[in-house]
Amino acid sequence: MIAFELERPRSLQEAISILEKFGSRAMPKAGGTDLLMWMKDRLVTPEVVVDLSLIPDLAGVNLSKDGLRIGAMATCTEVLESAAVEDHFPALRDACLSHSDWLIRNRATVVGNVCSAVPSGDVMPALYCYDATIRIVGPRGERSIPINKFILGPRKKDMIAGEIVTHVFLPLPEGKSSGCYLKLGRRNALDLAQVGVACVAIDGKNGREYRLAYGAVAPTPVRALEAEKALQGIKAPDDAILEKVSALAKEAVKPISDVRAGVEYRLAMVGELTKRAIDTCVERLKEE
Repeated sequence: MIAFELERPRSLQEAISILEKFGSRAMPKAGGTDLLMWMKDRLVTPEVVVDLSLIPDLAGVNLSKDGLRIGAMATCTEVLESAAVEDHFPALRDACLSHSDWLIRNRATVVGNVCSAVPSGDVMPALYCYDATIRIVGPRGERSIPINKFILGPRKKDMIAGEIVTHVFLPLPEGKSSGCYLKLGRRNALDLAQVGVACVAIDGKNGREYRLAYGAVAPTPVRALEAEKALQGIKAPDDAILEKVSALAKEAVKPISDVRAGVEYRLAMVGELTKRAIDTCVERLKEE
């Protein structure tokens, strides 16, 4: 582990000032489950680590009439145990349950998983399906950015020195909805995804809408928009529709071969998990 100084600001403005002062030599820390491992492996070498845990404005999981606010310090455990998440955002709950084990989930934060911008991150496909917005504050003021614009590539995101992500906002689905997240790994726990698939189904005023998003199969998470269009309005997709949607989903992703899986295997599993995820959402809506 490299030597570093630890700063523990008690307000957002204090944290922004520290980060702006030290620039690229400083990094913020929420749960630290990614950052500390990267520091141990010398993938990043900050001189100053800014611990955000004492800032009250970054805490909590709160539901309003407009949607869900997930603070930067809200852990995966807090999110998956939230009644609001279970009722309105089940795909996100599934994704948090898929993240590592309960010990790490008690430290790792949902916002931290987003800010790490690792292609295999579990929570991001679900957040893509829920049209999440990233709220940022920094030396130039506040701004909001859709999650698909925020994530630019592997470990790359739209942020400048001194900025902090304060929370993620998810608008409430407009209608009765269900969702799920399916993850394929080499073992059942403590493994990065070979393929991750999030699906959300919403019975809105224009009929049933489906949303499909994928992780670990492109440099960033991917929404399969053409596959979603093929499902529009269909309450009980038959085998022919599922095969068509599966093929369109495979066209939307751009997997690579690495130590976890090959391209052909990932493409095959994108197709298979897509069909399973849609079936799961349909069945959950029936149960509702």
